[in-house]
Amino acid sequence: MAEMGERPTIYESAARRRRRRVRGALIGALVVAVVAALVIGAVWLRGGARAGSPAATAAVAAPSPAAEPLRLSRLADLKVHRGESATVRYRVIGRAGATASVTLVVSDAAGQQVKARRLSTSARSGKRLEALVPIDLEPGRYSYELRLGDGTASVAVTPSPGAASSSPAPVTASASLRVLPPLPPGFPGKKAVAAAKEWISGRDGDVAFAVVDTNGAVAGGYRAHEPFQLASLSKAIMLVASLRDDATPDASTEATLTKMITESDNGAAYTIFGQVGAKGMRAVAKDAGMRDYEQGSGWIDTRASAWDEAHFFFQLDSMVPAAGRSLARRLLSSVIPIQRWGIPAAAGPAGWTSYFKGGWIGMDNKLMVQAAWLEKRKQKWALAVMSDENPTRSYGWDTQKGVTGLLLGQEPTPAYLAVVLE
Repeated sequence: MAEMGERPTIYESAARRRRRRVRGALIGALVVAVVAALVIGAVWLRGGARAGSPAATAAVAAPSPAAEPLRLSRLADLKVHRGESATVRYRVIGRAGATASVTLVVSDAAGQQVKARRLSTSARSGKRLEALVPIDLEPGRYSYELRLGDGTASVAVTPSPGAASSSPAPVTASASLRVLPPLPPGFPGKKAVAAAKEWISGRDGDVAFAVVDTNGAVAGGYRAHEPFQLASLSKAIMLVASLRDDATPDASTEATLTKMITESDNGAAYTIFGQVGAKGMRAVAKDAGMRDYEQGSGWIDTRASAWDEAHFFFQLDSMVPAAGRSLARRLLSSVIPIQRWGIPAAAGPAGWTSYFKGGWIGMDNKLMVQAAWLEKRKQKWALAVMSDENPTRSYGWDTQKGVTGLLLGQEPTPAYLAVVLE
């Protein structure tokens, strides 16, 4: 044992240092624990876990996905002639899989309800929907509104946090509706279309036709949405695609387009297809609103319906840039005489100018398809006549001319059909 005043041994100094290290470690751990507790407490307080805090109230009031209210997409303003049908496009927005009834309500300028119509009893959320609504109102300005529910009772909407719970708020969307005076009857008329439909339904093979009248409305047809192989009829689509790329082509390209349309030259068609491709054809078909269009690997095997082709030809002129329209019109009206069977053979003698293209396959012409827009003075209408599995070439020619003749008021007698070319 050391006397007082003597220096400690080396063993005693080492032990003392160990004790100091242990005490330091314990103090450090205690400080870390205290700091951690303070941080956790601050986060807990800021997180709004305290009862009555705004964050806590919002968390409690936030609706669950199952309670998410339904709503309607914005509506487009409409303009329609009296006696026609307005196309109302809409979408229910909200929780996936939900359905709701949708009612159309039309009001006059004074706000008085003048028309109500149920559009759907089970409109599914997220799906784009449309409805055709006949318009029999007097010409004038109106507003139309879509309501979720039955048109009188409204669908309940989850109230805002803290808001008083009262009667359900209506779920609506509205836009303007302008009703124009009725159009004069279109040409061809309903009787002529009905006569053509009755006659073609008795023809052999696969047959179809569609008509867009002088008002630009679908006047009718037969198996109008049945797709047919287009063969050379698809060259009209390539013409539009090419002129949209270059409305004023150089002399070489213009010569190629001329051979492709007026002579239906396949070599020229392959050259133009190499320039516009399937992508260019597809873009034209989409812009034309073709519903039954099926792009092939090339241009020959592309398919479309009579409805598609009648609509395409009715608007073909406007689909070409202004600088290229005179060229398109010149080519489509200058098909060589030996190919002016069917539609032009019927329309020409009746005083109509035919802007058309035809397609066929093989020497037997089992497949024969044609489409055109016809003009006389200020009148314009379009049609397409499609046939496949024709017993003979002349039988196919007769189908094309017979339908067109009936639409023009001519009976397809043997003597009438005997004149094959325009």
